[in-house]
Amino acid sequence: LKPTRWYYILALIIPIIACGMTTWLVYWSIPTLPGALDAAGIQNLTQVVVPGSAEITFPKAGAYAVYYEYRSVINGVKYVRDKFPSSINCHLRSKATGEDIELASPHAEGDMYTTQNQERVGVLFKSISINQPGVHIFSCQYTDGRTHPQIVLAVGPNIIWEFFNVAAKPVAAIVCGGLVFTVGLVIAMLIAGLVAFKRYQAGKITASDT
Repeated sequence: LKPTRWYYILALIIPIIACGMTTWLVYWSIPTLPGALDAAGIQNLTQVVVPGSAEITFPKAGAYAVYYEYRSVINGVKYVRDKFPSSINCHLRSKATGEDIELASPHAEGDMYTTQNQERVGVLFKSISINQPGVHIFSCQYTDGRTHPQIVLAVGPNIIWEFFNVAAKPVAAIVCGGLVFTVGLVIAMLIAGLVAFKRYQAGKITASDT
């Protein structure tokens, strides 16, 4: 049986559909990227002047961080301090349950952020894992009990973690889309090759019969 040439059209349609699926996967992931990156930005960090305390609201469970801003601005007041803070003890406690939340030393030293004008420069100081969202009390005191110099800590999303978490989504979409397109192209080539072979065989049989 000699396959019709319509099978070539089918072979052509398959990679076109795969290409469309790839485009859809990437388009579906990209629109959420700018907003998600904004949500992970430093504008969502709560600045706290310490020694002292403040209420911090964690809207969802997940990874958060404490940053030491050795260059900072709060209400027009500029803070310029040493790049490494003096010995200071910090505590985080759930306002609802009274549970103490661990403030862990960061695994990746050197994670930092800076504004374009360098008015705010922060380095990762502590890592936080929040299981129960809500209002928490964050407080810090110098180990020797002194009250000066005041420094600025910023509490909120772990910017590095959030960036890679958000960026992973479009990357995964591109990889999956690429696999879909590749599989579709291979299937199309197999169909086209098989059809060409069958048509060639059918043509030889017809020629031998005549």
